[in-house]
Amino acid sequence: STTSTVTHNQSMMQVHNTLSNQPIHELIKESLSAVSDADVRKELCGNIILTGASSLYPNLEQRLSHEVSKLMPMPKMYKCKVIATRNTVERRYASWIGGSVLSSLGSFQQLWLSKSEYEEYGMALATQRFP
Repeated sequence: STTSTVTHNQSMMQVHNTLSNQPIHELIKESLSAVSDADVRKELCGNIILTGASSLYPNLEQRLSHEVSKLMPMPKMYKCKVIATRNTVERRYASWIGGSVLSSLGSFQQLWLSKSEYEEYGMALATQRFP
């Protein structure tokens, strides 16, 4: 990534230009564009799910839907739909609940890399197990 210097209130700080510095609608477009199968891309575009506390900003669902639709090529082919539950408590904690459910599945537990395994084999095992 490239680095630029910004002066703000007489302090110097490094700003790294990475994907995380981009607006969320551009990140979504980049993610969708990385999917090579057009049918899968179309399906994903129609099922963008907002979750987590940051998704509770007023009008985020409508604005994000509008912004992503503007960025996608052939808007008639890609009907972008942002989905967000109206239950704010559920939406705030959905990612934590999902992680809890996932971690309790036996099939997911087989994918874990224990601390002792990591200490013995290091990143080599991690990259082998999670390519």
